[in-house]
Amino acid sequence: MIGFVVNQFPRQVDAYFLRELSGLRELGVDYRIYSLLPPPRGWKVHAEAAALLPLTIYPPSTLRAWRRALGLALCHPLVLVSCLAGLIRGHIAAPSALVRTLAIVPQALAFAVDMRDRGIHHVHASWATYPASAAWLIARLGGRSFSFTGHATDIFVHTSMLPEKIASARRIITCTAYNCRYLQDIAPAHRDRVVTVHHGVDLARFEASGVARDPALVLSVGTLRQCKGMDDLIRAIAILVAHGRDVRLEIIGEGEERPALERLIAELDLGGRVRLTGYLPQEEVIPAYQRAAIVALPAHLEDHFGIPNVLIESLAAGTPVVATELPSLGELLEDERSGLFVPERAPERLASVIERLLADPAWAASLAAEGRRRVETHFDARHTVRALAENLRAAELDGKAAQNA
Repeated sequence: MIGFVVNQFPRQVDAYFLRELSGLRELGVDYRIYSLLPPPRGWKVHAEAAALLPLTIYPPSTLRAWRRALGLALCHPLVLVSCLAGLIRGHIAAPSALVRTLAIVPQALAFAVDMRDRGIHHVHASWATYPASAAWLIARLGGRSFSFTGHATDIFVHTSMLPEKIASARRIITCTAYNCRYLQDIAPAHRDRVVTVHHGVDLARFEASGVARDPALVLSVGTLRQCKGMDDLIRAIAILVAHGRDVRLEIIGEGEERPALERLIAELDLGGRVRLTGYLPQEEVIPAYQRAAIVALPAHLEDHFGIPNVLIESLAAGTPVVATELPSLGELLEDERSGLFVPERAPERLASVIERLLADPAWAASLAAEGRRRVETHFDARHTVRALAENLRAAELDGKAAQNA
């Protein structure tokens, strides 16, 4: 049995992780999900996530459970002191990260007790930051094997203790070949443990379902953060409207930039052209992909390192995409063949590219068809989840072999 340590489950984002968990369950992988935080208040949990709630463990709420966690610490005081020293040493240059890391130590202790009771021998973290710190501590306290998945800012920006985690992990899984090479260069002695497993999609869910394309609709999906470039996209729509183009924009997602985007929409007098839908569950996002003429994501380079799942999903739905040329995106898109690249922070150029696609639906459809073929070849969840399961099982076996050696 495997213990997955996550920051929060369920979440309004990370639909790919939910697909992976569901796929692993279908393959017969036995696991429990350990969530450091409770789910967002008031969020409607959709069916796929609800099916996994019985497998999810949250930090305990009873005094007896916390006493058991304290008992584990008292049984292994030297190990715990060594671990705490390692966490402090690894995060000393980032005080805020250190505080947050030390704050999850009690949860990690409680989870370690629960894993011991359930006979869980391998622990895997879904991100390289706080979940991996917790999983690393759990593994050290219980003599378990440990692995983690690294994605984006958690390996490129928030890098505290990353080399130590790589050295301790039986497998380091990442979602792009670009990331894989980067992690191998950080710890060359352990490069054979770093593997690429792309995020996959359930292609059957994205196939044409009779939803009619809206030839004037541009769609974007993502958390409303400044780095997503949604303001540039709104400005591009304003340029197209000024040119007389019949175009509308829907942005699916929620976040701290919403007030600023609403002000920009009002300032550009686009109230009838641009709609912020807020967060929508996956079952409502898929028809939106199928309805749109184009999906655009003009994200900023400095805060994007993987392959945005929105682009994989868009191509799976047969919708052409326009995006900034992010470092890993060449693994999915070839410019002018399976998608179109635009410079970051360039609304005029973005408007020009969108206008080209809207003006030539046949060409747009050919780009989308080639993009769908690439997704079928490299991002089919049936294959990616199987590869994930094989690597998790291999990590667990490697850990057992090391313990018995």
